[in-house]
Amino acid sequence: MKISIITVTLNNKAGLLRAIESVRSQTYKNVEHIIVDGGSADGTAEAINNYQLTINNDKVDELSRSQQNQENGTKISPRVYTERSECGRNDRNDDKSSRTDVRDLKDSERFITPAGIRNDKSLITNHYTLVSISEKDNGIYDAINKGIKLATGDVIGLLHSDDFYTDEFVLEKYAEAFSQRAKRQAQSVRDKGGTPIDSPPDRSEQAAQGDEVEAVYSDLVYVREKSKNEHIDNLAFKIENSVIRTWKTHPSHFDYAQCDTLRMTKWIKNGWMPPHPTLFVRREVFENYGLYRTDMKIAADYEMILRLFYKHKITSHYLPIITYCMTIGGASNKSLRNIFIKSSEDYRAMKMQGIAFPMKTLFMKNVRKLPQFFRKS
Repeated sequence: MKISIITVTLNNKAGLLRAIESVRSQTYKNVEHIIVDGGSADGTAEAINNYQLTINNDKVDELSRSQQNQENGTKISPRVYTERSECGRNDRNDDKSSRTDVRDLKDSERFITPAGIRNDKSLITNHYTLVSISEKDNGIYDAINKGIKLATGDVIGLLHSDDFYTDEFVLEKYAEAFSQRAKRQAQSVRDKGGTPIDSPPDRSEQAAQGDEVEAVYSDLVYVREKSKNEHIDNLAFKIENSVIRTWKTHPSHFDYAQCDTLRMTKWIKNGWMPPHPTLFVRREVFENYGLYRTDMKIAADYEMILRLFYKHKITSHYLPIITYCMTIGGASNKSLRNIFIKSSEDYRAMKMQGIAFPMKTLFMKNVRKLPQFFRKS
């Protein structure tokens, strides 16, 4: 299974380089890293080109060694290569673009500009590929949509340029989760007329049969950069950052076997959502249900979650581990103005996807964040 990681960036060369290294250190090998640069002026494009040259040279060396050892009758293990991704920016009004562009997903080869060597005859079957574009966009969600169109992987995930994974085994754990079948049992509750409530018949029947996992999510921590001369000995993770908040998606006693469609719907109405940066979805999900809305500046990720989990009730799997380190200072909470914009867009997304009492859900969504400040691991 091939995993595509999408990183969108704008004038954040230092963060992007750390993100790339985080992905390259992954033990899972079949990874495509897509970097969408919005036309940075800080040397980002040059830095990406340097990494591409390094990757190409390493692959040429590895291919040469593999062929030489093959001629000598020696079997070697290919080197591990992986890649990394990021996100960060803004949006403008374009209500229809998130839908009309979905058609391009089926013809994504015309967008591909791979930076790695493609050699089907090579002994290196497990590899990573670095893909990049640099051009102006209409904000973060427009840039993410460009990355999705470029993606050729079976599964797509996002990694913000300021962020990184907790260790080198994250993508391997996600790949294993996607290889499993959905275990949850659909509990069909019907009204007096026999019509399923909050659970479409086709999704219930599929879930009962154990259908393919369409999405996987996990937990994350908010971290801050260490100051100069500061020493941080973080025993919980292999990171040199101070943990500020911990987003635990489900309680420790959570039994995923009990996570049926109706319970998920109830959670969402009460303000629950999975951490969007930890969400990996199958490529067909975007083909079937559309891309990110570009008429939202901050909350299009929440609208996507409502669309997938509440409206279309996709099957999902929860990894009860912390996989993602998010550097504090995201777009949604940079200022009071952004907080207001996010809240108004959250409310709009709830109305759009049919949440019955959006003000209650909006209130609960914010209340659920409070325990994060008291839980550090």
